[in-house]
Amino acid sequence: MLRHLRIANFAVIDELDIGFAAGMNVLTGETGAGKSVITRAIDLLCGGRGNVDVIRTEAREALIEGLFDADDAVRRVLVDGGFEDADELLVRRVISRTGKGRIHINGAMANTALLSQLGSRLVHVYGQHEQALLLRPDSHLELLDQFAGLGDTRAEMAAAYADYRDALERWQALTACGEVARQRAELLRFQVDELRAARVEAGLEAALQQERERQRHAEKLARLCQEGDEILYAGDGAVVGVLGRLAGQLADAARIDPGFGEGADLTRQAASQIEEVALQLRRAGDRIRVDPERLDEVENRLALLARLKRKYEIPADALPGRLAALEAELVVLEGGGTDPAAAQREVDIGAERALALAQRLSAARRAAAGRLERCMGKELAALGMDGALFRIEFARSARGAGAETATPADLTATGIDVIEFFLSANPGEDPAPLARIASGGELSRIMLGLKALTAGAGEVPTLIFDEVDAGIGGGVAEQVGQRLRGIARGRQVLCITHLPQIAVLADHHLAVEKRVAGGRTFTTARGLDADERVREIGRMLGPSTGVDAERYARRIMAAARPTED
Repeated sequence: MLRHLRIANFAVIDELDIGFAAGMNVLTGETGAGKSVITRAIDLLCGGRGNVDVIRTEAREALIEGLFDADDAVRRVLVDGGFEDADELLVRRVISRTGKGRIHINGAMANTALLSQLGSRLVHVYGQHEQALLLRPDSHLELLDQFAGLGDTRAEMAAAYADYRDALERWQALTACGEVARQRAELLRFQVDELRAARVEAGLEAALQQERERQRHAEKLARLCQEGDEILYAGDGAVVGVLGRLAGQLADAARIDPGFGEGADLTRQAASQIEEVALQLRRAGDRIRVDPERLDEVENRLALLARLKRKYEIPADALPGRLAALEAELVVLEGGGTDPAAAQREVDIGAERALALAQRLSAARRAAAGRLERCMGKELAALGMDGALFRIEFARSARGAGAETATPADLTATGIDVIEFFLSANPGEDPAPLARIASGGELSRIMLGLKALTAGAGEVPTLIFDEVDAGIGGGVAEQVGQRLRGIARGRQVLCITHLPQIAVLADHHLAVEKRVAGGRTFTTARGLDADERVREIGRMLGPSTGVDAERYARRIMAAARPTED
């Protein structure tokens, strides 16, 4: 959950410091006040791409800082990235005009790759652009898989398909003449060159992770070495000097009473050992270099290893073995001799595994499709589309085959299914492709319904809805607001809206305001108390007189309370 946000010198924002609460947070304000700028800042804080255009005029850099609660998924990413486990996450991102931006996570330097991993588990921003996904039938399969919780099976399918295609390409290269063999050899040369350029070797990832830790905490370590040397040896009242004086005093006492002699010897030994510690600290301090460029180089090499691990689907320490295997295959291919029958067996095994996975995935999707149709019928009715029918149509496959009769030729990385969402918005009408008949307001409600059904399946604790109310109004707006409030029972919701019917349902209401001073534009945001909420809702209601608008605002706010739990 996002608890606090600070923004400085970002677009129209000079300085902004706001807190968020659990439940439904609503941001309202005039058009152009800067509400979406806040959403953009949160997106950058979660790994979005930044550029100097966001820096406020005359400022050298923009700053975004956010404090999040860290759930188990976020903590796992932190630990895997080499950071200490923590139940809070403080992210600080600086965008500089020099192009050398900086990212700090819990006080230590980090890169955008790690920030993106964390951000995908912290916040999801749903804006109007996501409605466009519904106009693309190729996105419908992913939405169904999200609802069905088939992400792991889908990834397994993609890996099996890749293995099958690799085996098929090897067989084709060995059995076909000329061009196919040349293309396979060219691919192998590229992969061999790629792995050689990465200088893969066993233990490399662990060594780089250790160096990354040293670089991330270089300032802290250097300060420790300097302060330790001062305390132990070099500073006024240093421990070595104190022990030396004490050893002399004990030696003098030993001339009077020999029993003090052992204490004098031990004190001299302690002073010698502490002096050795101080020497080690000085040497370590001389070796430490605060080098952001080296940290970037290490992060880039780790990111490259991560990409290669994903690409070849093996651990980093197995990459040298893969390189050796590719080199051996290239030697055989260029040497013109191998066993085509063995290659054919690999193709058959890969095809059988991929096809079995695709059929299992297809069966799960068909079962989930029926559930999604029924659930969406209820969602759309709750969102003011009584009588609407939501249907999921399965094409037999990309090549026309059914699941039972599909062949390896029907396989893709997502299996054998091709689907499309259909809608009948009014009773008596036959369902038609969603992309062809749905209006903007209908698309908004359909996507909201899908989000409501899939929000609980993921681990993202904060959902941001940027003007999801586009194209709706009246009673439908109230129903959309109630659905957003329902989602907020299990997730933190941040909702940017222009509609009072939605704003009255907020657990926490923030007003975003714009003012001009000294020829400059400034955006501010603040939480509203009960009376300020009445005035803001009154403003949103329209051009009524101030007293009438506020009286009506109190009435609709009171009417919203019985729906609250």
